[in-house]
Amino acid sequence: MRRKGWLLAAFVANIALVGAAAEASTFLAMSREELVAGSAAVVDGRVTQVRSFWNAEHSAILTEALVRVDDVIVGEAPTFVKVLTFGGTVGRMRIEASGFPTFAKGERQLLFLYREPADGSVRVNGYRLGQYRIERGVDGSDVAVPMADAGTRLVRADKSFELPRTERLEDLKASVREDGERLGRRVP
Repeated sequence: MRRKGWLLAAFVANIALVGAAAEASTFLAMSREELVAGSAAVVDGRVTQVRSFWNAEHSAILTEALVRVDDVIVGEAPTFVKVLTFGGTVGRMRIEASGFPTFAKGERQLLFLYREPADGSVRVNGYRLGQYRIERGVDGSDVAVPMADAGTRLVRADKSFELPRTERLEDLKASVREDGERLGRRVP
């Protein structure tokens, strides 16, 4: 699913560029355990820089976010990691790809990350399913808000999948660590 996504992204981007309404992308749904299993690392970090640029062929706009890793939940990650995603703005040209990760400087996020074998770049596993924004809840505790939204269509053969819900950050981290341990992954 991850590796074939760029082709889908190019299709969605082309629709957006010609002015047709592209409100949703369709992705294969992944459970949290599947996200953990397919991720090199799950991290809690803060976006320190965001830059968008044309790819080498000048056929797509990509965005690279520099994330300072504050907590490694599963796996291993350096203190800073560059995360690549499809879409962004360069000059007056903008490519919006519904369902793909987005980043804003200063934002704190929990990310399921994998390394793309084809080019070595680090990407978010499961697209927006593997991305949570961390905010302060009404009770003062940190909450993890899923970035997957109504604009993300998810399909699964057993049709039992539900979009993730906002939950306390510590509960999410505990669940991810449990999945990691069950899967024999490194859990710091």
